[in-house]
Amino acid sequence: MRLSKSSIIIICAVLAASVLAMLPVADDIGREHVDASFKRALAGFAIARGLNGVISVAQGTELAIQPAGVGVNFTPGEILDPINDLVERFSWIMLLATSSLGVQKILLSMSAWHGLLLAVLVVALLLIASHFFSKSARIKAALGRIFLFMLVLRFMMPVIAIANDFVYQAFLQTDYVESTQQLHIARDEIGELNKQIRTDSQAPTGIVDRAKDLYKQISERVDFEKRYENYRDAAENVSENTVSLIVVFVMQTLVFPLLFLAIVFGIIRRITRWS
Repeated sequence: MRLSKSSIIIICAVLAASVLAMLPVADDIGREHVDASFKRALAGFAIARGLNGVISVAQGTELAIQPAGVGVNFTPGEILDPINDLVERFSWIMLLATSSLGVQKILLSMSAWHGLLLAVLVVALLLIASHFFSKSARIKAALGRIFLFMLVLRFMMPVIAIANDFVYQAFLQTDYVESTQQLHIARDEIGELNKQIRTDSQAPTGIVDRAKDLYKQISERVDFEKRYENYRDAAENVSENTVSLIVVFVMQTLVFPLLFLAIVFGIIRRITRWS
């Protein structure tokens, strides 16, 4: 049977798509991108827990300064209280982001399932055979729709993973890197301030130590406003960059995957309605 030019083109396209579907290249690339996102989410969760730890320590810390009988109590927790709830929610969001990426890894494995690959191969052979042995345009069209549907199932998750990482690299990476660095700095600064206050809060013993403590408290009274500003700056830093990281991970693990899935489902609907 002599094949038409369109049939030859379709057969070549089916063969090329089938070979590509059998190869693990797309899966490996997609898995690499998801693994990188998974590590970023774990790092974000670790940052959230670290911030929660130093804030909890600060909330239980108090410095009493009494130079010349004038008492001043400095409680860092009062400054950090407003961001404590934000950090708690951030840790939950990071846990959900990690879970979402774990689900994506499972779906990637399912897209490379041998049963699905076998189904793609069988439908491809039937479609090629129909162009040799069948004159029915409806059979060819039906097999073509089924083959396209199987290809969508096969490449859906690798393509979504690759597209999602492309969006991250293009639009979100800078915010992630800068916010992560700033949160590390803020965590270390709060931790160092906590250590200073705990050291200053130790009761002096002996006449010499008491004299030193009086001098130190007078100095600390002068430096009180500076410490307050340091805690407030750290709190503002944490607040701003935590919100930035929340946006990054919500976009990468929720918004964009759902958007890409909506596009895929639109393609599937178009395939199934094609006549």
